[in-house]
Amino acid sequence: MSPTNYPEFFTQRCRTASAPGRLVIGVALACLCALSYGCDRAEQQRSGFESIATVAELQAHTAEFRRGVEKVTDGVWIAIGYGLANSILIEAEDGLIVVDTMESLREGRSVATEFRKLSDKPLRAIIYTHNHTDHVFGAQSYLDVLADDGIPVEVFAHDTTAGLVDRIVSEYRPIITQRSLRMFGTYLDDAALVNNGIGPRLGVNSDSGFGFVRPTQTFSDSLKTTVAGIDLELVHAPGETDDQLFVWIAERGLLCPGDNLYKTFPNLYTIRGTPYRSLKSWARSIDAMRRLPVEHVAPSHTRPIHGRKEIYDILTDYRDAIRYVYDQTVRHINAGLTPDEIAGRVKLPEHLASSPYLAEFYGTPAWSARSVFAGNLGWFDGNPATLSPLAPNDYARRIAGLAGGVEKLRASLAEAAREKSWQWALELSDLVLRIAPGDKETIATRITALTALGEAASNPNARHYYLTSALELRDGLVIKPITSGSDAMLRALPLDAIFESLAVNLHAENALDLDQKVGFTFTDSGNTWTLWVRRGVVEHHSGLREDLDMHVRTDELKFKKMLSGRRSAALALATDFAFESGGRVALAKFLKLFEPE
Repeated sequence: MSPTNYPEFFTQRCRTASAPGRLVIGVALACLCALSYGCDRAEQQRSGFESIATVAELQAHTAEFRRGVEKVTDGVWIAIGYGLANSILIEAEDGLIVVDTMESLREGRSVATEFRKLSDKPLRAIIYTHNHTDHVFGAQSYLDVLADDGIPVEVFAHDTTAGLVDRIVSEYRPIITQRSLRMFGTYLDDAALVNNGIGPRLGVNSDSGFGFVRPTQTFSDSLKTTVAGIDLELVHAPGETDDQLFVWIAERGLLCPGDNLYKTFPNLYTIRGTPYRSLKSWARSIDAMRRLPVEHVAPSHTRPIHGRKEIYDILTDYRDAIRYVYDQTVRHINAGLTPDEIAGRVKLPEHLASSPYLAEFYGTPAWSARSVFAGNLGWFDGNPATLSPLAPNDYARRIAGLAGGVEKLRASLAEAAREKSWQWALELSDLVLRIAPGDKETIATRITALTALGEAASNPNARHYYLTSALELRDGLVIKPITSGSDAMLRALPLDAIFESLAVNLHAENALDLDQKVGFTFTDSGNTWTLWVRRGVVEHHSGLREDLDMHVRTDELKFKKMLSGRRSAALALATDFAFESGGRVALAKFLKLFEPE
């Protein structure tokens, strides 16, 4: 909805449960987890495919995620198949340690309940291997089920992890969430969603709650400590994320590598979108693990590994595959090849490609090669023709002209479909729909091409992206945000992240003549903040300026709830704000500048 009348907008939003989140930063703040995706399974079934083909190798890979709690070694268990990631329980002399805590309160409680059956000792520590949703957002459930009120629980993480979780609600969340929902197949039924490559499925839906517990002990490079009577070492090991760490318990020969090792080719780049993942750093991190006398590996995805030689060989192949992709990509970059050319050339040698730990069920060398190019040289591929390319619609029209008109393009599209040349059909449909966006026949062919490409893909990320894109066209599927998040999480969310989200949602074209400073005093927390819109640009900072145009007092938690969609925007505007200067109409007009697309 694009409201033309702000009071009507508030009235409408008061009647719809999820709509307040669209006010200001709704989509961004609604996504309170690293990958906030989801819908009810009933919704998935209604939107799904009745029959869909599956590549046999992908179907067989499902066995990797047999649900259950498996013993790794004495006093160590791993929960597999309860959600996208694993959770690891370590029983020490005086209590329990948990490594990674699932993606939501529901999944976390399910695993914690199983862990409680194994030991009645109190929880003494949680370790986050990194900031991703499926590793941190079930933490509160572990406290609820396993902790003793009289014994404090330490939460260990790298010193950047909390800040990376906070970034979740700012800047790129709307688009990352949308792409993540496609990639993980959240809206697909059981016939289409076979597994997620690193887990059975992401266990998040519209009823999920999130319970991130902020770290109490952090470190930069490494930390040796004793918890509940057991000595352990936490080592910073950047790879899939910059804050990644691994856990080493020498007395048990146990390595918990986080997401730097799992039984599939790694996501050196993820199609949901990510900052550059350094392949050189990732390989160095694995080298640090190879130097340890590891007897047991409890990964955060897929099943445990045992035996020093077996583990060493797997780690060696894994780091060699990563370095092979990096080294050969840079070689081709230096030869002047473009990303498209390089992606077609960088293929693992047979001795690596045949490893079951490097099957392409998550990442691919081609995607990784493109990422190496962009991460080191940026967007420009070196071809002067791409410095200032034609706008996509103009390009499509000119190609149609070369072909003899849009009807000729349609004919070529039909021929590609007859020949089952589905990638070419998909690309041709792009051109036709640029010129004729509502062309039903082209849309139908595009749906067929997307479905065929999805059926043929053994990589779940690619499969789900194709099939979900087909659903969006076929059924009018609209990917929705989740408006969950505990009060404790919202309280802990820094105001800087809130106002950063506001900044990237400003409709600059409507504020080019505006110079307005609004001050916020938060009565429950005592925090103050200034939001200054200055000719299409936002400046924000803690504290209040003396020359404010408007000054409001409000409750910080209620303010965050309004922005996250958990509190009615109409009710909030009517009851939650007191005005030192300005008024409700002026505030409503100001906030309208930040309504998300």
